[in-house]
Amino acid sequence: MTYRHQILRNLRYGTLPAFLKLQQEKNELYTAEGLTPYRVWAPAFGGLHHLVLEAEFPTMSDFERQHATAKTITRVAEINAAQLEHVIEGTAEDRLQRLGLDA
Repeated sequence: MTYRHQILRNLRYGTLPAFLKLQQEKNELYTAEGLTPYRVWAPAFGGLHHLVLEAEFPTMSDFERQHATAKTITRVAEINAAQLEHVIEGTAEDRLQRLGLDA
């Protein structure tokens, strides 16, 4: 069983490069701590940037461990706050999906 965490954001016009630079730094911190970095894909529609960050985890326990460990990295919290400055208020959404079913 695999779990996919998706972070969906609508960014203010023109802020995609700054958001992506922050995500790159966060992914480097994750990698240095042995955590799973997030892939980024960002289709653009009109004046908005719809952005998706996603990562897969083999178990729910692995996802929870990543979340708990990331909270201990001070710079990650600072990056999260800086990224939210680029997000259109009220558009932030997260999803956790279980991929596959047990027989």
